[in-house]
Amino acid sequence: MIKNLDKAFKVQGLIGIMLVVIFATQGHAIGAGYGFFIGIMNVVMLSFTFSKASTHAEEDPKTGILILYMSAVIRFVLLAVLFVLGLSFLDASQAFPVVLTFVLMQLGQLFNLKGKRRLTD
Repeated sequence: MIKNLDKAFKVQGLIGIMLVVIFATQGHAIGAGYGFFIGIMNVVMLSFTFSKASTHAEEDPKTGILILYMSAVIRFVLLAVLFVLGLSFLDASQAFPVVLTFVLMQLGQLFNLKGKRRLTD
C-alpha cells in the first residue's frame, strides 16, 4: 500500500508542478500554487488515515471503517475551509487556477486505482 501511495504522490505532484509552471507563464502562479497545496494536503491526510485505519482494522474491522468515514467528513470540511480561505484572500482571477490545479491533481489519483478491484487493495 505504501508503494501505491508513493506512486500517487509522484503522479499528483508531477501534475501539480506542471500546472503551476503553466499558470506561472500566465501570471497565476500563486493561485496554482495554492491549488497544489490543497491537493497535497488532501493526499497527505488520505494516506495518514488509510494507514491508521489499516492498523486499527487488524484488531476491529468496524473501527477501521469508522476511521475512514470520519476522515472523509474531516477532509471534506477541511478542504472546504481551505478553499474558502484561499479564495477570499486571492484575487478573483486566481480562482480558476486554484480549482483547476486541485481537480486535475485529484484526477491523478486514478493512476493509484489502476488494477484494483477495491479501494483497500
